[in-house]
Amino acid sequence: MSDGLLLAAFPARLRRRHGAELITTMVEVAGPAGPTRADRWRLVLDGLRERFRLPPGRPLAVVAAVLALLVGGALGAAAGSWIGMWTFPAVPAATPVANQAIGSDATLDPHPTQERLWMSAAARLDPALDPTVSAGRARERLTAAGWTASPVVVSGGTDGVHFRRAAFDAEKSGTRLEVTAYYDEDRLVEIDGRSMRPASYVPLVIGGMALGLLAGWLVAAALTYRIGGARRRRMSAVTAGAGLALLLLPAGSIYLYLFHFLPNHESEGWNEFVHRALAYSPVQSSADSLNLGLGWTDSPWLNKGLVIAGFVAVAAATIIARPAHPSQEPDFPTDPQIA
Repeated sequence: MSDGLLLAAFPARLRRRHGAELITTMVEVAGPAGPTRADRWRLVLDGLRERFRLPPGRPLAVVAAVLALLVGGALGAAAGSWIGMWTFPAVPAATPVANQAIGSDATLDPHPTQERLWMSAAARLDPALDPTVSAGRARERLTAAGWTASPVVVSGGTDGVHFRRAAFDAEKSGTRLEVTAYYDEDRLVEIDGRSMRPASYVPLVIGGMALGLLAGWLVAAALTYRIGGARRRRMSAVTAGAGLALLLLPAGSIYLYLFHFLPNHESEGWNEFVHRALAYSPVQSSADSLNLGLGWTDSPWLNKGLVIAGFVAVAAATIIARPAHPSQEPDFPTDPQIA
């Protein structure tokens, strides 16, 4: 492992001021035989530990690092969710599946809805057929085609609100169908399909969150040291704090989605992907329930706008915090193993 790779584990502020000293000390301590592999890995671990270390005696730096940790975890979970979305199997074409289910019992609507992860088709049932009988026949057709179907269940029609209906579910190759035949005057049969959550989705979300937590802390640690040596320290600190505050609201929305939908293996629809939290207003429901008249909060771009503004503010703080000279950057307690 080259000296450059060894020093890459250390923060830039330390490489600039003590890089040569670190390598020289390691060589001197090792003696005539030279540094062993264990010595080199110890130096790498020391460097990584310094990246996580916060400036001593600054409680606000600890608060900022914890908040950045949470923000990073939320955004990492959203990124993992977006990647995980592409591991969901695509649903089959709506028209062939619907025709397979209804056969000659109903007339299919020629304009089904088709997306990669969900589909929907509707048909008008023959008036001479009983919906429960038709649902049973659809179940038999799908079972013969290799689908695993649940029993037909008849429900509704007793509360004056929901129409009486016969329905069953069927699963095949990562797709779940919901077939429902209604007893209303339109005699509709609905075939809705959606992609089922694969086993890879949750690990990708959790893995993304773990990487985001690490990244959030590392960015906060590096920025707090940079701000500590800045000429315009107060301006850079306020700008960074404002950016972090802007990121907290969308992060909270992501965590709400994460805790609500991730444990639910039966979640369905686009809205229940963790990253879809960024497509919804974080204060819409509260504003509506309190009748605050905050119509602008209904914008689906609010969370996305806050993320963009937050990152812009943090980037601006990084630029503002540039020291006049590298020697002005604050040092930190040197680890006794590398001193």
